[in-house]
Amino acid sequence: MMATWTSRKQRVAMKVSEKTPETEMEVRVLKVAKGSPFLCHAYGAFQSKNHAYIILEYIRGGTLMAAMRKTGHLKEDTIAFYAAEMICGLQFLHSNGIIHLDLKPANILLDGESHIKIADFGLAMDNMVGNNTTTGLVGTFRYMAPEVIQGEEYGAAADWWSLGIVIYQMATSTFPFCTTNGKHLSALKDEPFYPRWLSKELVDLLQALLKKDQHLRLGTTGNIRKHPFFHHIDWVKLENRQVQPPFQLAVRSVEDFCDSDGDSPFFSRNKIRNGGNRVLEDFSFLDPSLQE
Repeated sequence: MMATWTSRKQRVAMKVSEKTPETEMEVRVLKVAKGSPFLCHAYGAFQSKNHAYIILEYIRGGTLMAAMRKTGHLKEDTIAFYAAEMICGLQFLHSNGIIHLDLKPANILLDGESHIKIADFGLAMDNMVGNNTTTGLVGTFRYMAPEVIQGEEYGAAADWWSLGIVIYQMATSTFPFCTTNGKHLSALKDEPFYPRWLSKELVDLLQALLKKDQHLRLGTTGNIRKHPFFHHIDWVKLENRQVQPPFQLAVRSVEDFCDSDGDSPFFSRNKIRNGGNRVLEDFSFLDPSLQE
């Protein structure tokens, strides 16, 4: 919901939820996320007896999903720009031992200047440092990596697969794998169809991100920033938000703030689902820069 921070006369977003482990995880990630301009930021969090409240920055440009529905598939310079900003956000998370596990256009917001903000960290995992891995069927099926679907141990490579799906969507306005009859199983055995209008550099990038073997997937192996598809990206300027978006994707109609891709995320971990009225430790906070 939208709210107003009265003393600052500032519009904010407020997320109200049950006191679950996912909510605790989201706040832990949000405390780290303030270090990257490509991740959604939180101003604070607090709790009542039965509910948790997170105060988030108000991002007024809608979702990438809403923008793609209005514009159709994007030009490759636009794809490269937004993919590069997503890479910066993901690499920041990974460098801090966090994997997102639900990257999709409905969880990618656009600010008023059409820069991206990766949001919704409720399914994330932290402490993913070194060779640490996790298990569990987590995420949204159409964006879920093969190793996740098959119940294998996985790490950051799962996010790079999801990025590949998002880039394919931006380029074609469709999905690389069948999601009707076989549901998510197509991703385990089929190879994507690449339309002829896609450049060889983009096809090569997609093939590298959509490798079924997570150990060979670009992002966990090789330097994705040096891929030829990003040859024109000035990464230093991009990370400092000194590069203007090549296309204004931001949309501002009311329905764009409630946009969904029609897919609900799936969650299967051995955790207590409902925290009831317990007190969440190390949950409540207020950004020090905003304390009056």
